[in-house]
Amino acid sequence: MRIKSIKNILAALLTFISFTAIAQDYTFSNHNVVPFSLNPALAGNANNVRFGLNYRQQWPSLGNKYHTVRASYDQNFFKRKCCLGVSYAMDNQAAGIYVTHDFAGTYAHCFQLKEGYYLRLGVQCSYLLNKFDYEGLSFEDQYDYGTNNIKGSSTENFDNVGKTKCADFNAGVDFNIENKLNVGVAMFHTSEPDNGFIDKEENVLHRKFVFHANYVKDLVTGKGLHSGLGETYLFINGTFQKQDIWKQAELGAGLFFAPFIAGITGKSDLSEITTMSLMIGTSIKTFQLYYIYDLFISDKRNGSWSHEISMMYVFRTKERYPCPVVYW
Repeated sequence: MRIKSIKNILAALLTFISFTAIAQDYTFSNHNVVPFSLNPALAGNANNVRFGLNYRQQWPSLGNKYHTVRASYDQNFFKRKCCLGVSYAMDNQAAGIYVTHDFAGTYAHCFQLKEGYYLRLGVQCSYLLNKFDYEGLSFEDQYDYGTNNIKGSSTENFDNVGKTKCADFNAGVDFNIENKLNVGVAMFHTSEPDNGFIDKEENVLHRKFVFHANYVKDLVTGKGLHSGLGETYLFINGTFQKQDIWKQAELGAGLFFAPFIAGITGKSDLSEITTMSLMIGTSIKTFQLYYIYDLFISDKRNGSWSHEISMMYVFRTKERYPCPVVYW
């Protein structure tokens, strides 16, 4: 009982610290299978109607697991060379004590610079709603050192703390070369909105900067992927993300051999490799299913393994599209 009580107190302390520190985004392990989550300019880049569903479970060794769910829809309107996307994400921390809801709308436009060269511009507007259930926490003044039990109510004051909300804006650019190489940059939280429960002026979503590159080669034709998925191809991905003091670099590669796909990604905080991410999946016609496992290997012992399941369904339309097709 004592260990459980101490865990409750630690959970309360960590949650309180999170409210008085700098806010940080939820994240997925492999953004290439989470539609337009890495860059608003990538909305509609499947050049069809696409539906996505993603689920991540982190820190499963704790009694209160972290869950993140995201659902999305995006579509390319080929005649106007524009794309629209909508998404909803829920980030559930500590068994619902702290929950974030993210509603977003995205617009992207594709410009053909010359044959085989394309530029995509994207903007995104989102509405963030945070909920804090402080009644689910236990604090030090509730701990009875004689019986090792939690009893009574806390004197901590959380009046008018239950909800916060804010608008947010993101933007990005993506450059495509012959549908083989994609290079892009994006900036999230351009206005750095207040997003905390306590001392709101000190709790902001700091701007996040993203740099990403993606290379795809059809191993049969030697070309990029134009009108759809090839039967056998190689892909290489690299990203770098920075949000205030948080930094993460990723480098991964994989192979698609119809109907299966497998890949591996190394993640680093620039001081060491912290995580190895393993992905397996399948693509059957227009349905894609992936499982991703994060193996934490850092000596710092400040992380945990996680599971992700991602699904995408692409509804192919009859029209032919002038914009490039990039799936991974």
